[in-house]
Amino acid sequence: MLPADQERHACLIAALDALGFERFWQEDERLRAYVPATRWSSRAQERLEKRLAALGFENVPAPRPVMAKNWNAVWEERLTSVRAGPFVIVPTGTEPPAGHDPRRVLRINPQMSFGTGHHESTRLALRLLGEKGAQGGRHVLDAGTGTGVLAIAAVRLGAARIVAFDADARVLGNARENLARNEAADRVVLRAGPLAEAVPDEDGFDLILANINRSALLDLLPAFRRKLAPGGQVVLSGLLKGDRAPIRRRAAAEGLAFREEKTEGDWWAVRLGAEA
Repeated sequence: MLPADQERHACLIAALDALGFERFWQEDERLRAYVPATRWSSRAQERLEKRLAALGFENVPAPRPVMAKNWNAVWEERLTSVRAGPFVIVPTGTEPPAGHDPRRVLRINPQMSFGTGHHESTRLALRLLGEKGAQGGRHVLDAGTGTGVLAIAAVRLGAARIVAFDADARVLGNARENLARNEAADRVVLRAGPLAEAVPDEDGFDLILANINRSALLDLLPAFRRKLAPGGQVVLSGLLKGDRAPIRRRAAAEGLAFREEKTEGDWWAVRLGAEA
C-alpha cells in the first residue's frame, strides 16, 4: 500500500505494472498493488525501491502476504456502468443508463482482464474508435484484446471481420464469453500468442487497435504499419502524456501521421493514419 493521491496513481500503476504487479485498488489517498507471492524476491524488492525512489517515494515497504479472497467477486461488486465516447460499458449484473442506444451498450464481465472501461486508457481508445474518422474499418486487428471490449465496439460500428489476439492465452476464455454475451462472436477470430505467431500472414487491415503500453507499442509499430491497408489507421492507447514524443518519432519513421489525439488525466491516446 502506498500513500498517494489520485493524481499520482497513473504514474505509479505504470511503474508497478512494469515490475510485475497485476492488480491495483485505487482509493482517494492511497494505492494498493498486488503481485503474486511466487514472483517476489529480494531482487524484486530492490528494483521496487529504486523505481519508487525515482518517483519521490522513500522508505518503501515490502509487500506483505494477504489472506486468500475471491478478489474477482469483491472487485466486480464495485463496478458500475461507464461512458466512453458513444459507448457505455455495462458490467455483469448492472443495467445500462436509461435511454442509451442499445447498439452502443457493451456488456462486459471482466474477470480481472484489462478492459472494463474504468481505466482511462480503455475510455480513450473507445473515444477514438467512436470518432467518425476511425469508424470505417471493415477489417480490424485488435492487439492485446483482454476482455474483448475494443473488438466488440468495432463490431457495433460495423466491422465485418476482426482478428483479436492476446499474448496471455488465459484471458481468451473471458474474451470469448464477452463476445458471446454481446452477439459478436461470429465476426471475431480469437488467437493466442504474440503478433508474429497469432497473425503471421494476414494483412490488409483497415484499422488496428492496441491498448497496451509504450514499450510494447514502440516495438509493434513497424509490424502494424506492414499489416495496414493503404489509408489504414492505428489507434494506440495505454500511454502516458510523456510517451507522446517517442511515439511520434517512431510513427513518423514508419510513415504514420498523427490524425487525432485525446487525453484524460495523465493518460494519452492517438489515432495514426497511413497514406492512401
